[in-house]
Amino acid sequence: MNEIEKQLLRETAGNAEPKLSIRSCEGIDAGRWWRRTPLWLCVTGADLVILAVARRRHAEKTPLATCTSSHYNHSTGELVIAPVENLRFNRFRMPLREAIRLLEILNPASLGHKLQNQ
Repeated sequence: MNEIEKQLLRETAGNAEPKLSIRSCEGIDAGRWWRRTPLWLCVTGADLVILAVARRRHAEKTPLATCTSSHYNHSTGELVIAPVENLRFNRFRMPLREAIRLLEILNPASLGHKLQNQ
């Protein structure tokens, strides 16, 4: 995360230090000419913060308690944040390894026996 992204995270989530910050492969139009800006998913305290910064800023915050049905779609390679309806973006392309790290916090039950064996 660069300094501008960290500043937006502090403004959105307060001074809470993120437990986990993952850059998704998903990009949005945030005002760059030649490419899309990546979305970051950050877990801070009891909230999930989704943000992107370029010329325009995008930040959303939702309680972790509203993300209890989140899962990884193996067919599309996307982490799906569910059943949250107030998020503008709720599907994020990312590697399975990164999605598992997020699901361990958002919805451990979706991982099934994997966590029980550790």
